[in-house]
Amino acid sequence: MMKFKTILLGAALASVTLFASSNLVQAQVCPNIAEVPPAKQTRIIRNDSYGYRFSIPQNYRAMAFRSNAVLVFDPGTFETAQCYVRNRVPTELPSSISVYTTPVNPGNRSVADLVRQNNPTIEKIENTRVANQTAVSYTSNALGYQRGVAFFTPDRRYMITVSAPFNLEQGRPTTILNKEVFDTVLSSFTFGRS
Repeated sequence: MMKFKTILLGAALASVTLFASSNLVQAQVCPNIAEVPPAKQTRIIRNDSYGYRFSIPQNYRAMAFRSNAVLVFDPGTFETAQCYVRNRVPTELPSSISVYTTPVNPGNRSVADLVRQNNPTIEKIENTRVANQTAVSYTSNALGYQRGVAFFTPDRRYMITVSAPFNLEQGRPTTILNKEVFDTVLSSFTFGRS
């Protein structure tokens, strides 16, 4: 009987190892394609739930993430992200430009106050405007260096944050990932149902 228990325990441990290594194999099967430059032509991405829209390059792809985000990828990185999702690879998605929507109850507080409250690592905060709304642009080092721009929806029920990570060189932030696309998203951002 003891030999039988040892065999069962060995089989159980072997299956755990096989399961873990299968995820690693799946991660290795996913392509790691170089970033593709943006096309000059654009197309519109709409989010009817929150009443906004923005433009991205015609060849770039958008992916809904959870119920409150849209991630913008170049075509190669999009394929990698889709492979991770399809194969349930336990890893972070590749770097992207993200548009997150968060419910807020700001009262009389400004968007800058809420950003500071939610992210104590912000630096270089500047006032700006996006979609005719007061906005703040900032650099953050919470989960890696990133540029963020946050603003309220016109009814002040939600805060929209558009962010992109910095490219790193020798561990130091250099330029914003896909800065041209990041700027296109912000400059084309509008509110309105259609």
